[in-house]
Amino acid sequence: MKKLITLFAVILLSATVVHSQSVTYLVHNGTGATWTITEIEGTEIFPIDLSKINNGSAASLDAWFNDRSLESPTMGEDAFQFAAGDKVWIIKGTYVLTDSIILFPGVSVYGGFAGSENAISGRAKGDNPWDFTNETILDGNATTMCIFGSSASAPTIVDGLTISKGKSASTVSGAGATLNGSQMVMQNCIIKNCVSEATTYTASAGIVLTEAATIKDSYIHDNQTAGSGAGVTVYGDACTISGCKIANNTSNLFGGGIFLYAQSSGVSVLNCEISGNTTNSKSGGGLALFNNVADNAEPTTISNCTFTDNKAASADGSGGAMNLNTKATNIVNITNCTFTGNTSSAGKSTTKGGGAICFQWGIHNIDKCTFTNNVATLTNGGAVMVTTGPPNAQVTISNSVFTGNTSGNHASALMFTASATMNNCLVYKNKGGNSVYVGSTANVLGTFNNCTFASNTTNAESPAPNGIYLSTPSAPNAGFKNCLFYNSGAKPIAVDPSGEQVFPPSVEYCGFDKDLSGTWTDPSNIFTITAASFFNADGDDYHLATGSPAIDKGTHIEGCDPDLGGFVRTAPFDMGAYEYNSGYTPPSSVDKVEYPFNCYAYGNSIIVKGLEQEEVNIYSITGVRVFSKQVTGSMSIDLPAGIYIVNIANFNKKVIVR
Repeated sequence: MKKLITLFAVILLSATVVHSQSVTYLVHNGTGATWTITEIEGTEIFPIDLSKINNGSAASLDAWFNDRSLESPTMGEDAFQFAAGDKVWIIKGTYVLTDSIILFPGVSVYGGFAGSENAISGRAKGDNPWDFTNETILDGNATTMCIFGSSASAPTIVDGLTISKGKSASTVSGAGATLNGSQMVMQNCIIKNCVSEATTYTASAGIVLTEAATIKDSYIHDNQTAGSGAGVTVYGDACTISGCKIANNTSNLFGGGIFLYAQSSGVSVLNCEISGNTTNSKSGGGLALFNNVADNAEPTTISNCTFTDNKAASADGSGGAMNLNTKATNIVNITNCTFTGNTSSAGKSTTKGGGAICFQWGIHNIDKCTFTNNVATLTNGGAVMVTTGPPNAQVTISNSVFTGNTSGNHASALMFTASATMNNCLVYKNKGGNSVYVGSTANVLGTFNNCTFASNTTNAESPAPNGIYLSTPSAPNAGFKNCLFYNSGAKPIAVDPSGEQVFPPSVEYCGFDKDLSGTWTDPSNIFTITAASFFNADGDDYHLATGSPAIDKGTHIEGCDPDLGGFVRTAPFDMGAYEYNSGYTPPSSVDKVEYPFNCYAYGNSIIVKGLEQEEVNIYSITGVRVFSKQVTGSMSIDLPAGIYIVNIANFNKKVIVR
C-alpha cells in the first residue's frame, strides 16, 4: 500500500492508493534522451523528469530517490513511497550526484536504456556484460559516495550503471558503492575513477561488500585508495565476487584489486580477471586476505580466476598476485587459476616475496593452477612463498605447473620456510638460485610426490642447470617420492650441512638423469632418465614416452590420482607428474578442429564468442595451461605473442597471437 500525497489525501486523511502491481519509474534528466514508451506489461509506469520534479524545479537523482524512500515524499505529482518490487529505470546520460543514493530494500535500479525499451532484456549491449550501448553514468563529482544499499529480506538489484568519480573518507564505506545483506546484488556495472581517503581495512575506493552481498559480471577499474582494497573490500561472511574484471586499481596498503578482511567464512571469488592492480606499500597486489580474528565455518574459495601483471611494489611487498594471511585453522581453496607476470618487489628476505602468491597463516589448498613468468625481483619465491613457520601455514599444491618464473635470490619457483606438500606438479625452465628452497626452521618439511623437475637454471648470464636446495636442516626437512629430475645439474637435490652434520631427505622411487646411486641409496630409485624418457623434452612436453624407464617404477600415493593431466593412474604406478598414457596426443598436433563456437585472434587477444557457460582452457603449444575460466557469452583474453590451443567442450582449435 502506498500513500498518495495529493490535495485529496490531505483533506481525506485516511485515503490511500492501493496498487495491484509493482511500479516502474522511468527516469530522465530533461536535457537528453526521453522515454517514448507508454506501457510495460505487468507494471504501472511513472515518468520522472528530474529537470522539473521538485515543485517545478530540478532535482538531482539522489535527492529524488531518497525522497521516494520517505513515508511522505514531496517531489512530483502522485508522489508515494517506494515499495518492495518496484523498479527504477534510468535512461542514458550523466547524472551528477549531490549526495549518496540510499537504496530502498526491494527496489531495483537499472541503467543502459535508450528510452524505447519495454523490457530490461531489450537494452543494447556489447560483448561484455557491462558494455551498454546507451551508458547511464552516476557521477559522484569527486565529492560523495555514490550508492549505499542494505537488504537481507527483499531482492535488491543494481544493474547496468557506470559509477564514476565517487569519493569518500568514510572508514566503513566504498566511494563507489557499499552493499550490505544477502539480497543485495550489483551486476553488469562499471565502477571506475573512485577515490577513498580512508586508511582503515573496512573501506574501499570501489565497492564494499558485507553480510553476504554479491557483485558479479562487473568491471571495476582505475580506483585509488589510501588504505586497502582499491577495487573491492569484503568485510562479511558469504559475500561473492563473480565474473568481474578488476583492473588497474591502486591501494596504498593491502589488496590493490581485492581485500578480504576479517570475516571471510564462505567468501567466494569466482571467474574473475584480476589484472594490473598495485599495492604501493604493503602486500597482495591483486588480492589480499587478512583475517586473524574470526574462525571460518566455511572455506574461502578463489576459483577459475586469472591474475595477470599485478604488483606488490614496495620493499615490503609480498605476493604480487595474492597475499593470504588468515587464522591457522581457516581454509583457503584456490582452484583452476592462472598467475602470469605478477611481481613482488620485496627486499631480500626469507619471509617476504612470492611473485605470484605469499602464503602466511592458514590452511591453503592449491589445485590445477598455472604459474608463468612471475617475478620476485630481489628476494625469494619467483612464483610462491610459503612463510611464517609451522604450524601457522599449511600448504598443499596439486596438479599445477610452474614455468618461466624468476627470483633475484633463492627459489625461482617455490620458497618453503613453512611446511608444504606438492602433488603431481611440473616445475620447469624457472630461473633463480635454485628452483625450490626448503628452509631450516624447526619442523619444516617439504613433501614432493609425483613431481617432475626439468631444466631449471640460474639467473646468470650463462645460465647453468640447478635443482632443489635444502638449507641447513637440523633434521631431515624434505621427502621425495615418485619424482623425476631431468637436466637439474650436478645436484638435483642439494643438502646444505648444518655445521658438519648433513641431514639427508627421504628419497624413494625417484628417477635421475645421472648416476647418484652413492647419494640416494634406496633401491627403488633409478638413474637412467634421459630426454628420450619424455614425449618431447626439447619441446617441454614431459609426458612419459613409450619405453620410458619411469613407467611402472613408482608406488601408489594418496592424493596423486589422477595425474597432472587428469589421466587415471593404475598399478603398477609410474614416476613423475604424468602417468604413461599410450593414447596421449600433444596439443601441438592439433591443427584445426571445427567446433560450434566463434574463436579467433584479434591483436594481442584471443576472442571467444557464443558460449553457454562453457569452460574455456587455453594451452601454450608446449601443453602448459595459461588460462582457465567458465565463460558465458563472449570474452577477450589478452596473451603474449605465441601459438595456443583453445579447448572448449572437448573441441580444440589452434590460434596464433602475433
